[in-house]
Amino acid sequence: MTTSSSPPPGAETGPEARTAGRGGRVLLVHGLWAGPSTWWRVGPMLEERGWQVERATLAGHGGRPLGAVRSVADLADDVVEHHAAGALVVGHSLGAVVALELAARASYAVGVLLEDPPGPGRTRRSREDAEQRTREDAAARTDPHTAVTELLHGHPTWTRRDARTVVEGRLRSDPALQRFSARHLSWDLPARVAASPVPVGLLVAVGRYSALAEPDRSALTGSLAHVTEVGAGHHVHLDAPERWVAAVDAFGASLSRGGPPR
Repeated sequence: MTTSSSPPPGAETGPEARTAGRGGRVLLVHGLWAGPSTWWRVGPMLEERGWQVERATLAGHGGRPLGAVRSVADLADDVVEHHAAGALVVGHSLGAVVALELAARASYAVGVLLEDPPGPGRTRRSREDAEQRTREDAAARTDPHTAVTELLHGHPTWTRRDARTVVEGRLRSDPALQRFSARHLSWDLPARVAASPVPVGLLVAVGRYSALAEPDRSALTGSLAHVTEVGAGHHVHLDAPERWVAAVDAFGASLSRGGPPR
C-alpha cells in the first residue's frame, strides 16, 4: 500500500499492510453515507481466516471532505492514492461500483466482489433518496440515540454497535454528498461488469430491501458464474456476517484456482 503524509481514517499503512495472509489481500470499500467502521464485525472474521484486510475510506466519508470529487472515477482515483494494487476488492452498494471502476484500472484488482450493488431503480431515484437522507441526517444529528433505536427496530438481527456504525457513517459524511449523490451517481451496471478485465462475483440480498433492481438483477445473476444470494437486507455484511465471510472466502478461493469464467 502506498502511504501519504495524511492518510484518511481507515487507511492502513506500514509494512504489515503489505504482508498477505493465508487468504491474500482484500480491500473493503464501504457504501454511500457509510465508513470503514461498517466492517467492524466481518473485517476481524476475515483476518481470523488469514486474510490481510484493508478498509478504504471514500472521499466525503469518515470525516473526509468530498473536495473536487464529481464522479465514481474520482472516488476510485482517491482510493488508488491510498491503497496499493493487487488485492481482491469487495465493495458494498456505491462501494461496489467504485470496485468496478478500480477493476478497470490496469492490474489494480485481482478480482471484485459486489455486495448488493445499486441498479437503475436506485439511481433513477437518487434525488428523492438524497432528500430522504437529508431528513434522516437532520434527525440523527438532533437525537443520535433515537436514530440508533429506530434502526434496531427495523433491523432486529442487528446489534447496537451495528446501528451505531450506520448512524456514525451518516454523521461523519460531508453534507456535500447530498448534492453529489443527486447529480453525479448514474451508471450502467451490466455494462461495467461485462467490461471488467478481472473476475467479478456477486453477493446479493434477496428481498424488498435489496438495492439491485430489475433489469440489472436478472442480467447479473444470469451472466455471472459466481453468484451468492442471501435472504438479508441491503447490508448483507451486517445482516448475515457468516454468509458474507463465506462468500468472500469462496470467491477468493476461485481466484486462486484461476477465477470463475467472465
